[in-house]
Amino acid sequence: MVKFSFNFSVKPLLLALAFFIAPLLGWAQTPLAKTLPQILSELQKQPDNLSLKLDAAKAYLKKGSTDTAEVLLNEITQAATQSNNAKAFIQAKISLGRMYADKGENVKSLGIYQKALHKADDIGDKTLTAHIYKGIGALYISWKKFDEALSYYEKAEKLALEVNEEELAADCQNNKGTVYEQQLKYDKAIIAYKNALDVYTKKNIPAKIAMALSNVAIVYKFQKDYAASLQYNFKAIELSLKTGDEWMTAATYNNIGNLYGELGDFKNAKLYCEKSIAIATKINAIEIVESAYDSMGDAAAKAGDYKSAFEYHKLYAQTKDKFINLDNTRQLSELNVKFETERKQKLIQQQQFEISRKNYWLFGSVILLILGVSLAFLIIRKNKYKQEKRLQAEVFKQQEIATKSLFDGEQKERIRIARDLHDSIGQMLSVIKMNISVLQPQDAEVTAVNNALGLVDKTINEVRHISHNLIPEGLNFGLFAALEDLCQKVNSAGGTEVMLNVPEDIRQYQFAKPNELSIYRIVQEVLNNMMKHAQATHIDIDIVQKDSNLTLSIKDNGKGFDASKIDESKGIGWKNIAARVNLLDGKMQVQSEQLKGTQIEIFIPGM
Repeated sequence: MVKFSFNFSVKPLLLALAFFIAPLLGWAQTPLAKTLPQILSELQKQPDNLSLKLDAAKAYLKKGSTDTAEVLLNEITQAATQSNNAKAFIQAKISLGRMYADKGENVKSLGIYQKALHKADDIGDKTLTAHIYKGIGALYISWKKFDEALSYYEKAEKLALEVNEEELAADCQNNKGTVYEQQLKYDKAIIAYKNALDVYTKKNIPAKIAMALSNVAIVYKFQKDYAASLQYNFKAIELSLKTGDEWMTAATYNNIGNLYGELGDFKNAKLYCEKSIAIATKINAIEIVESAYDSMGDAAAKAGDYKSAFEYHKLYAQTKDKFINLDNTRQLSELNVKFETERKQKLIQQQQFEISRKNYWLFGSVILLILGVSLAFLIIRKNKYKQEKRLQAEVFKQQEIATKSLFDGEQKERIRIARDLHDSIGQMLSVIKMNISVLQPQDAEVTAVNNALGLVDKTINEVRHISHNLIPEGLNFGLFAALEDLCQKVNSAGGTEVMLNVPEDIRQYQFAKPNELSIYRIVQEVLNNMMKHAQATHIDIDIVQKDSNLTLSIKDNGKGFDASKIDESKGIGWKNIAARVNLLDGKMQVQSEQLKGTQIEIFIPGM
């Protein structure tokens, strides 16, 4: 069986990146008519021609010379800024964004796309805006944020249809198909792929026909029709080799290797995956290298070669760490929040400018009609104040939504990583331990085998520890079981007694997993504060239901504090508690007096 990580790492790569060779090949999405030497020859005669420089940069990107391409693209952006050539600036930025995305630097890529989008908004170019949205959609695919990716692809497709860009709309259909595929909506995926394939075939675009064939092949793989999948993959390889498309060739070789692994043919699986890695390494396509190692590890495990499987999965983990980590996910979300806020602020500035211009016009009329101008001035000022209040309210609302999305995304990512550690790495370690345990070593080898078993046990314990830190094991049995476990640990440590009171009717309630984790972290943080700062020796936790709301009451006998100064606290603890309460759309009340203890009540709606 192919691991879950393969289905959701290889495919997003193919669907969102292989296909995006388009920005490297020209804005009409057709192959370059001129060769690189021809372009460079013309560029020597016209060194300031930005269009020729852009063609040269795309040609270098196509052959994998990213360093040279990056120098040219940066020169274009500088020259375009000086000459106020907005389109050249945007085109260069899109190519730069695609290049960094292919290298796995998604956060940097998003920042570049956002700069291009600002400029495209200024000039109102729908075609370029659609290309940018398509590129941003590919980034969200790489981070497995499929709803966001689908949203950007739909916006790009809508703009493409408005400007009659049939091929660009087909590109968006293809990418939407890849999102549907990740969501296991295979019928929708096939329809989208066929819509795109019809356009590519009609326009005779070999590179994209190969990409669409490969996508259809992957759907057949998921449907267990391996013979049909191999047939379509080999058709895609044939076209990719003819067009010299190294990215698509590497991705398709990996897919073929994975298929042979599914069929139990480790020899062919290894052969095609190694071909994929060789080409992907040459063009610095990190995600393909990562996926190929994953495919080889699965194929080796299926063939019973657990030693090779372990080595390949180590290489896979090392490559994956370079490309994806929890901190980068947080950076990606924060960068997008910052960008959306800046766009709102820009809108405010533009509207304020329009209001100011009206005010100047009215002020000029004061000499002719003082009473009328004064009245008009008061009306304008009143309208301006209302507009600013509405705009500020909208900005605050967007910031609140963004903050909630950030916390929700972080919690979901923690849950996903914890499950991956338990289900993938943990199971593999258990298989390794089982295989070592059945060995029949000679006397001289007994110590080495025992040492190996000890190391495997330590590694399994470390994986469990990391998984528990990301999401407590107790939550597998429900929120209240996890809270009881938390209280028991505090009580067993001594020094502080914690009493948890939960009525039986509430114990039957099932929370959504992200909400369970939020409530657990709130209680954990409050208990930590009460023990560490309030020096409490007794804490009562009462959970009751009133109407449709859940009330969480935590009371201690500690030294108390001035509750009016909570907002002035510099500690991150209170901020985390407040943020998680806000994420649950809840409210919090704190009552405390020095030497009389503290009571915290949290009201959570929607039970």
